[in-house]
Amino acid sequence: MAEPARGKAGATRTLARFDAFRLARERDSLAGSIDAATLSRLSDRVGDAHARIEWRIEGTVDAVGRPALNVVLDGAVTLECQRCLGPLEWPIAQRTEILLAHDEAEAARVDADSDSEVLVAAAPLDTQTLIEDELVLALPYVPRHPEGSCAPPA
Repeated sequence: MAEPARGKAGATRTLARFDAFRLARERDSLAGSIDAATLSRLSDRVGDAHARIEWRIEGTVDAVGRPALNVVLDGAVTLECQRCLGPLEWPIAQRTEILLAHDEAEAARVDADSDSEVLVAAAPLDTQTLIEDELVLALPYVPRHPEGSCAPPA
């Protein structure tokens, strides 16, 4: 589960859900850490090893003034190399700009005008789901050590 975060004022807040448009409007931020091994869509990929990921969600606007979130992830996970089946340490240093939309129609319009991800945020967003989504996208589809780096079989 996500740990408490501190916003601009330094007050600890519960992070289960948040209003993305408010965060963007107020240029506020949330931060915390999470163990990627506890996330349902990642637990089978990162194994039993703890995989502490520091995260930050920053409210902002893009270059043309549209409300956005910057999601920053930092840490590392241990994956299984698909060549040698040995452990592979995979660094996570991800920064993603996500533009916000009120409904699907607005999302389609914004998506047509931007290379950034677009998210419908009509209702409060689930913090853990957003972090998990970004972590899934940060991992390789087929994790492998660099060519020639796999340990020979024992």
